[in-house]
Amino acid sequence: MLVDRRTLFTLCGALIIPGISCGNLIRTPWQGEGPFYPDRIPEDTDNDLVKNGEYSVEAGGKIFILNGILVNLDSQPVNGVSIEIWQTDNNGVYLHSGSFARDIMDKQFQGFGLTKTDRNGRFFFRTIVPTEYPGRTPHIHMKLWRKGKNVLTTQLYIHGHPQNNKDFLFQRMSLAEQRINSMKLIPATDKNTAEFQTFVKIVL
Repeated sequence: MLVDRRTLFTLCGALIIPGISCGNLIRTPWQGEGPFYPDRIPEDTDNDLVKNGEYSVEAGGKIFILNGILVNLDSQPVNGVSIEIWQTDNNGVYLHSGSFARDIMDKQFQGFGLTKTDRNGRFFFRTIVPTEYPGRTPHIHMKLWRKGKNVLTTQLYIHGHPQNNKDFLFQRMSLAEQRINSMKLIPATDKNTAEFQTFVKIVL
């Protein structure tokens, strides 16, 4: 069930988009995909992770719109790139057979989503605010594919979350990289669509 991009951008309100200036960009840092990339890709792989397949009930958690733009180091938008995200549900459980706490998995949560950048390099996902689980601060995994090649794998974090200071992968990044990979949670203007939204800039 593909969510209409224009509708969600309108419903969630205008976002303040960071300036993109040539010569002032840093590549988005690579980070490992971790052990919980789905070992079985679900039938429903659209960009709305809050609704899973034929389930009529939405997943638990705070609904979150992840808006973004993909550019190169010359600040030019990159279109046609496939973007995957995956994360835990509201109970801290991954869509993976080896994930902990599988007995409390939220089956209404899709756990994995896929979309492509448009001609302006834009993309978005409707998901939930990521939750922490033992050993990790809240985060969203992201993997980018172009012409069948994995061109970036990284993780996105919540700006200012107290667990960031204790997270070994977050702390491996420089301060500049930490800023690049942090998402500021902005209250959504339409609470019927989402509770929070953000805007990220991914640089290849």
